[in-house]
Amino acid sequence: MKMMTRLVPTLSALALALAACTPEIAPSASGVALPASWMRLGSADDSTGTGAKTADRPLASNDAATIEQAWWRSFGDPILDQLIAEGLANNKTLQIAQARVAEARANRSGADAALLPEISGTGAANRGNQGYATNNKAVSITELDLQASWEIDLFGKNQAHANEAAAILQSTDAGRQATLVTLLADIARNYFELRNDEEQIRITQANLATQRKTLELIKAQQAGALSSGLDVERAAAQVSTTSAQLPALQAAYEVTLDHLNVLLGQPPGARDKMVKPAQPLRPLDPHILVAAPARVLANRPDVRAAERSFAASVAAADAAAKEIYPTISLTALFGVQQSTPFSMTPWGVGASLAQPILNFGRIQAKIDAADARQQQALLQYQQTVLEALEDMENALSRYLHETARQHDLEQAAEQNQRSVVLATEQYTSGYSGLLDLLVAEHNELDAESSLAVSNAQLRENLVTIYAAAGGG
Repeated sequence: MKMMTRLVPTLSALALALAACTPEIAPSASGVALPASWMRLGSADDSTGTGAKTADRPLASNDAATIEQAWWRSFGDPILDQLIAEGLANNKTLQIAQARVAEARANRSGADAALLPEISGTGAANRGNQGYATNNKAVSITELDLQASWEIDLFGKNQAHANEAAAILQSTDAGRQATLVTLLADIARNYFELRNDEEQIRITQANLATQRKTLELIKAQQAGALSSGLDVERAAAQVSTTSAQLPALQAAYEVTLDHLNVLLGQPPGARDKMVKPAQPLRPLDPHILVAAPARVLANRPDVRAAERSFAASVAAADAAAKEIYPTISLTALFGVQQSTPFSMTPWGVGASLAQPILNFGRIQAKIDAADARQQQALLQYQQTVLEALEDMENALSRYLHETARQHDLEQAAEQNQRSVVLATEQYTSGYSGLLDLLVAEHNELDAESSLAVSNAQLRENLVTIYAAAGGG
């Protein structure tokens, strides 16, 4: 009951704003208090809590920043551009969403047509002897009639249904746009994941070659009685362990490639040549501006879809409430009858009124159900706004922390590369044991692999930021 009490003022205010299916309202009108800026970011003009200025941090909030719609071009990758174009043209999920919009548009046209008169024509022709009616003679009778009927929408019930259908169309179209945003992000993320799989295979193969050289060196030393059989087995085990990673990496690459083909609306293998051979990823823009929360929410299609769904529920509740009023209809008839030997022109006009009197609560039950659906739609709208804020905050947090992590991983990769060089020199000079060399080589593989994952993850996180802002 307390929840219902809190909802009443918000429902009343929004119902007044949306009753006539007005243009979309701002997310702030949902009843959710919107933050002035993102928690994870400082202002583009101020320092962060750590004293870092805008030029020193990868992300910054700016109230004047706009939403980048063709965001994939910022990665400067022609192959990604081609994949996006292919997906936009052929993705089946997007085409399903477009078909839903066409269905909703037809339903709106039908609802609009209910506001207009309906005119129908009938015709008949027959010949026969009807006894006394035709003086016991065979006659031919031809009849053409025009009939018109029009339900006068005096109380606005049909207009409310038309408003509902219009809002549903707008919500469905926003849903199509949300599908588009998701598709673009999925294509980009799978592309970067594919490049990461390629890099993981390259790194593993390069380290495997190094480890095999180490194994050959140890075997040569064993022949000269400088190494033991234990050293050979240790080195051989490391080679086998590293080699065993390649089948799993290759499988991951092929799975990602197959899924990328399906996202493009093609069977697996159809577009493999588009992404081959492997190409390095271009560096990211070190300074990215993020639009303010209000602008991001106003741009997100899922928020618009939820708001339009709420508008549709308001119109549906309005239509249900008007079921208690009478239905007034006008009718008209004009026709021509031709028979032997007479000709007639029947016509008529009339009006009808139907007023519900006793229906044992059926209309009230419809009104109560419509009100409940309206409350559900409002809560869903508010939940969508909250989840949109959460999406962006999480995306910003992941990108910022991954940027810091990547800096450390770059240092670790360089340090491990130098460690392998030193360990190899010391081992061949007899200053250190084999275990030190094997550990150094293992650490180098892990460091390079982690850095490659971070490079791909950073790009995927940036894609998530663009998608969370409704870009596309």
